[in-house]
Amino acid sequence: MARILDTTPTFDAFARGAFLESPLIRERLWEERYEGAHPEVFEAFHAGSGSTEGRSNLVRDLSTVRSRVRDAAPIERRLIEEVEPAVQEALGLPADPAPQHVLVVGSFSVDADVGRLGDDVALFHCLEWFHGEEGMRVLVAHETTHAWHEIALGTVPPEEDAAWMAFYEGVGILASRAVVPGRPPHQYFWYGHGGFADWLPWCEEHRDELLARFAAGLDDPAAVETWFGGGLVEGRWRVGYYVADAVVAGLGRPLPELVALSVDEATDAVRAALA
Repeated sequence: MARILDTTPTFDAFARGAFLESPLIRERLWEERYEGAHPEVFEAFHAGSGSTEGRSNLVRDLSTVRSRVRDAAPIERRLIEEVEPAVQEALGLPADPAPQHVLVVGSFSVDADVGRLGDDVALFHCLEWFHGEEGMRVLVAHETTHAWHEIALGTVPPEEDAAWMAFYEGVGILASRAVVPGRPPHQYFWYGHGGFADWLPWCEEHRDELLARFAAGLDDPAAVETWFGGGLVEGRWRVGYYVADAVVAGLGRPLPELVALSVDEATDAVRAALA
């Protein structure tokens, strides 16, 4: 059984009590009644990628978010239970230690994030992003791969290193294809979100140019944000995920061998592949 900590009952109680309040009061009650009931969870979450910048917008649309979270929580729990054993097997890792999964409502800052909760590698699943089971299954596989990968590493990897991020995200995409096969190709990059129909064809058309440009900028301090974060490459988001998939798939190594590499070995392999 997967290890799952579910904070959504507390969120639902907060939302029920704050529904008739003004957005300003809702935001204060969020901190007091929701985050305040799980301080260790939100301290760990905010230490990673979980910012509070979108909280004001979320509390303004509290009714919609509450309904989405109520629908999402049981589906997400089931997906975790179904997907985690398949990820662990695909990566060839022992069943123990296992990640701690945490169901939370964030602030639309990140759809999922791997961090540390006490001594555990934890995967925070942000249910305000839920939009359908099919895409979420791929996302759960991708992010659960990251959690198991970090357990295998035994250390926190360098998120500011573009070569490492290419390896890390490429392994996540490769594993999600293995664990959730047969989905439309764009789902392994966008998890069912709409509005990106031309993204993958454009990347494929510009494959050689993108690989060369990524290789040339590996040591740019802004590379991770540009290619994997909120930055744009030729007006398109997250193009680094396409590059990561191309590079890691091109290594031709099985998943257990990939996750057994150290950070230095992995970054050296990426740099060599791009040379």
